[in-house]
Amino acid sequence: MAYNEATKKATIKYMRYKVKCINLRFRKTDYEQRIQPAIARSGLPAATFIKQAINEKIDRDGLSLSE
Repeated sequence: MAYNEATKKATIKYMRYKVKCINLRFRKTDYEQRIQPAIARSGLPAATFIKQAINEKIDRDGLSLSE
């Protein structure tokens, strides 16, 4: 499928209304010595690893609004 103007508009609309971006900043040494190696060992993409970590924290600490 070619990327055309209609696809571009649909993508922009989706990103605007369905996706929320979160910028994270870490100390360089923390990232290089602790976070990056853990992500590499997990075999997951960084975004997936971080999403799973957030969900585990929410579940473990009982922070979910659905409870």
